[in-house]
Amino acid sequence: MASHLHMTAGAVRRTMGAQELMCWAYLLTEKSRPPEPPKPLELSVEDEIAAWPM
Repeated sequence: MASHLHMTAGAVRRTMGAQELMCWAYLLTEKSRPPEPPKPLELSVEDEIAAWPM
């Protein structure tokens, strides 16, 4: 991975295959995406009552 970081865009296009470019695109875009927000917790009425401090 580090060996490609110093390459220019033209050198990358000449030397990398489509599969390698797709892998790089996946790695770079997945890191820049924000994480998914957690799903809301759904409790039954009994669970909600039990969660209240007494």
